[in-house]
Amino acid sequence: MYRDWSVSKAVRYLIGLEKGYKSALDGGYANLSALAKLLKPTVDALIGRDVKYSTIVTSLKRLRARVPVRRLAIAQVIARSKLEAKTGLAKLTLKRNRASLGIARDLAVRARGFFQLLDGITSITLICSRERLEEVKKELPRQLIVGESESIAALIIVSPATIEKTHGVISHILEWLAYREINVEEVISCYKDTIILVATEDGGKAFDALNELISSCKRVVSKT
Repeated sequence: MYRDWSVSKAVRYLIGLEKGYKSALDGGYANLSALAKLLKPTVDALIGRDVKYSTIVTSLKRLRARVPVRRLAIAQVIARSKLEAKTGLAKLTLKRNRASLGIARDLAVRARGFFQLLDGITSITLICSRERLEEVKKELPRQLIVGESESIAALIIVSPATIEKTHGVISHILEWLAYREINVEEVISCYKDTIILVATEDGGKAFDALNELISSCKRVVSKT
């Protein structure tokens, strides 16, 4: 089946299989040289011959069409966003009932420094500084606590107000992190602020990845 394919068709097929590659091409920030190196072994295997590296690069350039309007809108929001990191955070997961919800809301009202409350259907998640963890735990009956982590980092992205009317910004950011094998533990979105929680060991990698995304989007916007 594949042996009769052209290089362009094989490349287009492989890009279609991998959402991350397609997003990078559509967004205009794909590193074509690096992507061609990744694709070459599979392209060779598909069509049954040794394909020139430069031919794959040319095929990728043809695929990298003008940035779609929706992708451009996303890039414009991300390009104007600011990034901040907070480390030394802890996470508590609670059983959700009337008692835990009341305590959690009271803690949020009295909170000093960084404090986030995520109210789910069956659980409540509290994010606070590691230094305040024991203080917070003292206010909670032990039987309500179902999970705890003392190694959390927060990536805080502050975007322009247009993020509210631009579909796909947060999913695009999460795609970018997933493509780099960074596991996201929680996402909190409130108006212009998007807070992404990751394990402390992934904090530096995630920060660098998001900085790279913002820089890439700035380049895309500057070309339009």
